[in-house]
Amino acid sequence: MNKVERIIWLVCVILTLTAMIGIMECRAAEIASPAGLESELSCGRMGQELIDRGDYELAVSSLEQGLKKHPRSDWLYSLLGRAYFKMGDLEQAEAQFRMALDIDKNNPAAKRMVYEMRKTQDLLRDRDFYEWINIAKERAADLVTLVLGVWLGTLLTGISGRFYSHFVRTSFRKALAKKDFDYVTDILEDLQIKREKAQLRMRLRELLKEYDLEEAKEMIIEYVDDREIEDKLVHFLVQIHKKSQAKN
Repeated sequence: MNKVERIIWLVCVILTLTAMIGIMECRAAEIASPAGLESELSCGRMGQELIDRGDYELAVSSLEQGLKKHPRSDWLYSLLGRAYFKMGDLEQAEAQFRMALDIDKNNPAAKRMVYEMRKTQDLLRDRDFYEWINIAKERAADLVTLVLGVWLGTLLTGISGRFYSHFVRTSFRKALAKKDFDYVTDILEDLQIKREKAQLRMRLRELLKEYDLEEAKEMIIEYVDDREIEDKLVHFLVQIHKKSQAKN
C-alpha cells in the first residue's frame, strides 16, 4: 500500500468513526427525550392521583418536587394550583395558575381556574358585604325596638303616674268628705310605704285644711295599725303644720 492509499484509508476511517459517533449521539438524545417526557408524565399522574384521593398536602409536595425537575411544565403548575385550590389557599392557587399561563398563555385549565377563582372571590366579597348589611339591619332593628320600648315605657309610666295621682287625690278627698277615716289613713299608709312623698305631703296638707293638728294626729294614731308608719305620718304631719304656720 503506497502513501496515497494509506492517506485515503486513514481519511475513510476518520469519516467512519465520526459518522458512528454522530449516530450514537442522536440515539442517546432520542432515548433521553422520551425518558424526560415520561418523568414529567409520571409526576403529573402522581399529583393528579393524590388530588383525586384528597391528599392535597402530599400532592403539593409531590408536584413541587416534580417542578424542580421540570420547571417549564405548565401542566405541573396547573396541577399544583388545583391542589392549593382544593386546600382553600386561593392566593397560592392563583399564583401557580399564573405561572402556568406565563409558560403557556393558552393553558385551558389554568385560564378556567383563574376565572373561577376570581368569580369565587367576588361572590365571597358580595356575601361578606350582604352579611354586614344584614347585621347592620338587625342591629338597627334592635336599636329601634329598644328606643320604642323605652319611649313607650316612659310614656306609659307618665300616664299611669298621672292616673294614679288623680285617683289617689280624688279618693282621698271623697273619703274626707264622707268622714271615712279608715280609708283616709289607708291611703296615707300606702303613700308612706311607696315613698310617694310629694303625694303624701299634699294629702296631709288637705287633711290639715279640714282638721286641726291635734284632730289629725288623733285620727292617724287611732286608725293606723303599724306603729312605725304611724310615727312617720305624725312626724310628717307636724313638720307640714310648722311650715304652714311659718308662712302664715
